[in-house]
Amino acid sequence: MAAEGPHWIKCARVHLSFLAFLGFVNVYMLRVNLSVAMVAMVTPTPPDSDYSGECTLPGNSTTSASTTTPSTGATYDWDRATQGLILGSFFYGYIVTQLPGGMLAATYGGKWLFGLGVLCTAVFTLLTPLAAKLGVPVLVATRILEGLGEGVTFPAMHGIWTVWAPPLERTKLVSFSFAGAQFGTIIGLPLSGWITDALGWPYIFYIFGGIAVLWFILWIVLVSNTPATNRFITTEEKDYIESEMSKISDGEPVTFRNTPWISIAKSPAVWAAACTHFCHNWGFYTLLTCLPTYMKDVLRFDLQKVSHFFPLTLHSISLNLHLFGNAAKILLFLI
Repeated sequence: MAAEGPHWIKCARVHLSFLAFLGFVNVYMLRVNLSVAMVAMVTPTPPDSDYSGECTLPGNSTTSASTTTPSTGATYDWDRATQGLILGSFFYGYIVTQLPGGMLAATYGGKWLFGLGVLCTAVFTLLTPLAAKLGVPVLVATRILEGLGEGVTFPAMHGIWTVWAPPLERTKLVSFSFAGAQFGTIIGLPLSGWITDALGWPYIFYIFGGIAVLWFILWIVLVSNTPATNRFITTEEKDYIESEMSKISDGEPVTFRNTPWISIAKSPAVWAAACTHFCHNWGFYTLLTCLPTYMKDVLRFDLQKVSHFFPLTLHSISLNLHLFGNAAKILLFLI
């Protein structure tokens, strides 16, 4: 990642991008762990001969490990509707803090907002096994609270890059940071399967939650809201960032009152981006949340196959994020 000033390895904004990448790795590991854990948490049932949707693939016998999952923790007799409620409850909280997260990031900066959002999710992840033991209502409430915490992470990160990323580097820095989401999903799913087989499904939540708490400590120590308040940035890099940012700023701080809400609501570009993002999220989160259970209940895969095959569908997303991030930078010079 070429940069003005110090060598890119020594650049504070590159360090920030790497820590943000790790933050989103944690965010998505915490988000997807229940999708795999659910396969082991639910009491195994024999294939339903009356269920016409079952589609046993060659090599996946209906008496395979998918119906004889080893005892790796307590199991619960949840029907499909209950499983869907538990898996979907995260998003009830997630949608609530999207807009408030953006406003808080613009007002107070994104460092603490992003960090506390991940920490909140980590704490409730650590409590998930206990919540499951206490019953479905408690588990659903726990997942909603996790969603409330994670809902601020993307808006907070956008707030951070508005003051840290020079215009011509923004696509690279932002796309690398957000690539952590795909990477976290890709490694989180197989890790969840391995941890379940080796230690039991509760340890998925203990290990992932513990890693996220450690990341939070690093984030708070090493990151600052602005280049001017960073303890590790060189004067050369700070002056370069402030000089580049001054070229696109009129000096007036953005507030709720002076934001052109009507113009935003009427903008075709905003609606095009919103519709595209909605369609992407519809497909992506349907796969992310439901595919492991579908692979177990319908395709009759065992836990290891679920956790190994599912991430293959996500590799192309991570690769394309970098590809089109660089393509967007090229388009800036062509338009």
